[in-house]
Amino acid sequence: MGGLVAAQATPAAVAAAQAPRILPAGIHRIAADQTIDGDLQLQPGAVLDIAAGATLRILGEFAAPVARVFTGAGRVDLNHGRTPHAHPEWWGAAPGNGAVDSLPALTACLAAHPILHLLPADYFLSDTWVIERPFVRVSGMGFRGTTAGTGTRLVVTNGTADVLRVGPATRPGTVNDYPQNIVVTGIALCRSAPVAGDSAYPPAGMRAQFLLYARFEELSAAEHGIGFVARGLVRSQMINCVAFRSIPGTRRGAPWRGFFLDGTQAIGLAGGNASLFLTDCNATIGGDPALGDNVGLLLEGAFADSFITNFETAGPATGIRVDGRTAAIGGRARDGHVNLHLHMPVIDQCGAIGIDIRDTSPQALIDILDPYIAAAPSAKAAIQCVAQRGALSIHGGQMVGGTNSRSGGSAAGLLARDSAGVQVTGLKVLEHVAPVQLERCRGFAVQVWVGASRDMGGPAASLRQCSRGSVSLLLCCNAPAYATGVQLDTDSRRLRIDTTGIDDAAIGGGADGRVRIGNRSAAQARSADILIEGA
Repeated sequence: MGGLVAAQATPAAVAAAQAPRILPAGIHRIAADQTIDGDLQLQPGAVLDIAAGATLRILGEFAAPVARVFTGAGRVDLNHGRTPHAHPEWWGAAPGNGAVDSLPALTACLAAHPILHLLPADYFLSDTWVIERPFVRVSGMGFRGTTAGTGTRLVVTNGTADVLRVGPATRPGTVNDYPQNIVVTGIALCRSAPVAGDSAYPPAGMRAQFLLYARFEELSAAEHGIGFVARGLVRSQMINCVAFRSIPGTRRGAPWRGFFLDGTQAIGLAGGNASLFLTDCNATIGGDPALGDNVGLLLEGAFADSFITNFETAGPATGIRVDGRTAAIGGRARDGHVNLHLHMPVIDQCGAIGIDIRDTSPQALIDILDPYIAAAPSAKAAIQCVAQRGALSIHGGQMVGGTNSRSGGSAAGLLARDSAGVQVTGLKVLEHVAPVQLERCRGFAVQVWVGASRDMGGPAASLRQCSRGSVSLLLCCNAPAYATGVQLDTDSRRLRIDTTGIDDAAIGGGADGRVRIGNRSAAQARSADILIEGA
């Protein structure tokens, strides 16, 4: 034991010591099961060496320096005593020492006590730390630090392993069999090697699955294939969690997801998660990570009962993608595509799509409230809907396209294709070349404010092969900014176009340009089943 003075103590001697028991420096051997009813305090240099097959159970309070005090192959049980929390250093964790694998110590610590405290330091892991025990709390000392002593980091030392898996590897029989009440807070989840392995199953910062009443708060996940995976989380929360990527992996062009809410697997409930609350979370890309398809937040499959509040992205090509995969999940789509709420998302400088809604069922019910989306030069649209069926409502919100339009881009504000049930009220679209584009849509109602400070060239709203819908524009510009207010093709039917809010000074064609059907003004080509109001 490296120069320690050996103090041999039999099990009987340890058990017979008067409370509070104070053990001096030296090696104190436990050869058989022992239970200590009172408190036990170890002085600096004291070590308890527990033989294989033996368990030391302490029912009072255990106190020791934050250093290695347990050796041997035996077990320590602090679960039923008065010790407020345990330190993995007691089992040999070596914060700041990259030559020591702290994974065995973390595992032993959490088995011995339900509350584990980590220092503001780096803990290096050879493989994934798995937490399956219910009713535990793992707490670090900060999750945004980038230098030693400024936060707690778990660092996996390879490019293929997840840093942390919380929950069992396979789904338990019922939801009530899921591990309950696991809390993890204040930790940065990192790796010391570039992301490698199969891009179809990329390594994650945290993979949380099959949990009930879990809470993850103030966690960061840097330089992974996926920051956070949520699968089978029931009545659980992620609060102020951050995913970040800035360096390439071993395979250039690999995909990246900041957060992945996996609804592709059935868990016996409507969604792949149930009552999952994601609050104040962030996904950011910096540097040049050489990524392929990259998404800040991906909800895939059955996304029912998901509540996303104040989610923020900066840099990902797609901020939020909702991909219902209707055919893939079959009958689960009927109940699995309801009760999705995106409240006040902030999507800054999206490189492709701000919010992308795809392939939802006719029963889909989605609410988007007060989004803010700023389009980068390469962006295609602020909000895109493709094969959106059911009902999607967008209330309020701001779409800012100046960065895109000034660089020669042609991003749409709202772009909907082959979709139904799109309802928009109070949305503000600023400096977009194509504020509203609807193609092969039906059963929609769109009310949008459009503003621009210069000539954008095309129509403020265009509709192609659309039916049974309404469009109302508030088009207010100080100079002609759009060639036409609303442009319809000759295949569109049963539409109501309200031109009351279109300022003739904002369109190049004046009053004749408020609505055009084909290549003629509405006055010349009005169809019997297209109602134009406010002309």
